[in-house]
Amino acid sequence: MILRLFLAGGMLLSTGAGFVLARNEHVLCGNEIGTVEREIAALDQEIELWELRIAAVRDRQELSRRLRWIQSDLADIDVSKVIEIELSVPAEAPVASAY
Repeated sequence: MILRLFLAGGMLLSTGAGFVLARNEHVLCGNEIGTVEREIAALDQEIELWELRIAAVRDRQELSRRLRWIQSDLADIDVSKVIEIELSVPAEAPVASAY
């Protein structure tokens, strides 16, 4: 009778300990995922910031303003002489296929 109680208590104890260990592992894994997601969000914000900086530098009016501000000898940008190249992909470009 006492042996059965010890056996039942041991099984209950091992089941509870197994549950706690599995739950702790699950929580730790969730914390790691949250940390990685926050790092990704921070990197996305940094990319956005760099894109805005690049757009500001490429802006013709901003460039003209900076040239005037530093009293550069360079002439202002003449919009009629600006050449814009559009990148286009041909409609029938070769596509790699495994089939």
